[in-house]
Amino acid sequence: MTRRRALTAIAVAAGLALLAWQVNRTGVANIAQGLTLVGWWGMFGIVVLSLLRFAARSTGWSALIPGETPPGRALAAMIAGEAVGSLTPLSMIVSEPTKAAYLADGTPGSLSVSDALAALAAETFIFAVSIAIYVIAGTAVLFYVFEIDATLRLAGVIAFTGMAGVLVVASWMAWRKPAVVSAVLAKVPIRRIANLAVGMHAFERTAYGSTAHSTARLGVVVAAVTVFHIFSFLELWFTLWLLTGQSLFAAAFILDTVGRLTNVVFKMIPLQLGVLQVGSELVAQTMGLPAGVGVTVSLVRTVRVLGWSIVGLALLGKRGLVQGAKGPKVQGS
Repeated sequence: MTRRRALTAIAVAAGLALLAWQVNRTGVANIAQGLTLVGWWGMFGIVVLSLLRFAARSTGWSALIPGETPPGRALAAMIAGEAVGSLTPLSMIVSEPTKAAYLADGTPGSLSVSDALAALAAETFIFAVSIAIYVIAGTAVLFYVFEIDATLRLAGVIAFTGMAGVLVVASWMAWRKPAVVSAVLAKVPIRRIANLAVGMHAFERTAYGSTAHSTARLGVVVAAVTVFHIFSFLELWFTLWLLTGQSLFAAAFILDTVGRLTNVVFKMIPLQLGVLQVGSELVAQTMGLPAGVGVTVSLVRTVRVLGWSIVGLALLGKRGLVQGAKGPKVQGS
């Protein structure tokens, strides 16, 4: 626990230092003006669009869970889990078990944490594939529409190649269905860890089976992740429209891609503080947007994520879910 807190403190400090540097470079006045243009009603619209994104993800998850799942609880579980993941460097290591533990009520005969987590793993796999496609498309638009310098072009090529690699690996996994994690654990020369291999192998089999059981609706999952990306794009487009008064479709798509890629690469930094602001401003200036627009767009996103994180933590408290050193557990179950 102490080590985890120290890691979180270091990551947050580094992010804040980078954020302070970017804010100082951009100018507080430019950023304040942008936030004023967004305003309370604009922020309300952004929050609604982000809520619809949560709903899309939870719908896709529910479509792979055996039996009926209360939509409200699945949505709350998604928000609660994302809150934990956004605020700690451990990210998905704690966020996904938290979602599963929130959704499962622990009563005999009801949905188990294992089944909920297996369905979530399958949905997350499909979602990861969609992110790779989204980033590839955004990078292609950046190359095609805008003149960019050699450094940004290299970064784009790396992102494009990396996401293409993700698609290749994902295709192989969907075809072969390998038990990768359990195989690795079995080779660890520590008995306590190696003993986990059997349980992990069973979990991996269950996760792969989540898309093939009789009630699984794979088409719903694909539609849900597609809708998620549509709302994500609309949120960025709406924010840019509030800041510039212009309908900037290509710029919105590219900046949304930057946010998605930053979230993947710098997942260990809570809220992606600093790195998101620096990356967004760099790309925004390359596209010819006014100074401060990229920083403001990213800060609006950070405020939105922080707000939902507060809601998520409140839901965890109401649900009776606590975060221990070994992961989440339900009190009294």
